[in-house]
Parts: sequence; C-alpha cells; structure tokens
Amino acid sequence: MKALSLIIPVYNGEKTIKKTVVAYFDHFSKEFEQLEIIVVCNACTDKTAEKCRELKREIPVKIVIAPKRGKGNALTKGFRNAQYNIIGFLDADNPFELERVSKMVSFLKNHDIVIATKFKRGQLKNQTSLIRRFFSLGNAVVARTIFGLNLPDTQAGAKFMKKNVWENIDGNFTCTGFEFDIELLYKIQKKGYKIKEYYLPPKSSDFSTVKMRILPGILYRLIKMRILN
Repeated sequence: MKALSLIIPVYNGEKTIKKTVVAYFDHFSKEFEQLEIIVVCNACTDKTAEKCRELKREIPVKIVIAPKRGKGNALTKGFRNAQYNIIGFLDADNPFELERVSKMVSFLKNHDIVIATKFKRGQLKNQTSLIRRFFSLGNAVVARTIFGLNLPDTQAGAKFMKKNVWENIDGNFTCTGFEFDIELLYKIQKKGYKIKEYYLPPKSSDFSTVKMRILPGILYRLIKMRILN
C-alpha cells in the first residue's frame, strides 16, 4: 500500500474544488509514498478545470475532462487514468473525516475492496437529508432484490480497491449516473471478490445533489443492465 490513485468526480465545483484537493493532498501525501489526484471534470460549465490547473504549480493533480454528465461517466474515465496499485474515489465536497478514511483504506491489506457505509445496518440516523435517506434505502432494496448485493449503503462516495480488481471486471458499463455504484459492486461480486464494508459517518450536512426526478431513470437503467447481464 505504497501508492494511491485518488479520483475526485466533480460537477461545477469551482468554489470548493481547490480547498478539497489541497485537503486531500495534505492528508494522503503523508500516508502514501506515491500519490496522484485525478480530478474528473464532469460536463463542467464553470471554471473547475481552470481552478485545478492553478493548483498544478504546487500539487501534482491530473485533470481529466468527461464531456458527458453522470457520476458513472466520470468515475469510469478516472479509473481508466489511474496508474497506482490502490485506486479509489471520494466526493468533491470532502464529506468524511479523512483520518477515518485512512483507517478504511488500511483494510485493503487483507481485502480486495472496501466501501464506506454511512449508516449501520438497520438505521439511517446518520444521514441528515431526507432525500438522501430515501435514495440510499431505495438503492439498498434494489441492490439486494435484483442484484443480490446485501449491502446497506451502495451509494456512499468513498470506495477503494486494489487496481487488479478494476482490471479483472468488465469495463463496459450500462449505468452512467448515480446508479453506477451498484453496477460496479455487482460486477465485482460476480468475479468472486468479497466486499468489505466500513462504517464512515458523513460530516453533518443537509445538502443533496440528488433530485427525485432522476429516480425513474436510475431504476430503468439498473433493470436494463440486469437484463443484459
């Protein structure tokens, strides 16, 4: 665990991306001998990429442009550009305590993939947004009933794996939005890898980028993907 490729998918984050990248770099550069931070600008129409280019004078940040909007599109491009033996992603709003994230990543010494869960099994109290609670619960139900993923939280924005896991799964994804996480975990489980969960409560926030109107599309793409696979 000497080298880490950290992917940050971001949509129009010009106001916060520099602060987030600096925080991630300051923390993880102490944990790993080699670190690359990959910012994936996901159909950004603001100055997110420009802000990241300003950082390149001080921080070795790689900027990847994903023209098509969607979390899945962004993460797929990020993973394909990653070079180190540990790869993973964190959300662009720095939602978790980084010391706890490091503890989570340390489980890769004995596991192939570790994912965050924002709440313990049977409870949602650590999610402050009602929409996020509904979204997480709905995805957990779909993941279990349709895909056999017995995971209480498939959507947390913190997942890390050994690079060979990514290289050994089918890299062609049907899901390009928020539902990407379920397809990723489904493909990983199909290959026989055991998914390690780690309880990682988020910092208090009522903000949510999830809109109710996108849920029918998410369900449609998941069903389509399951039929094709």
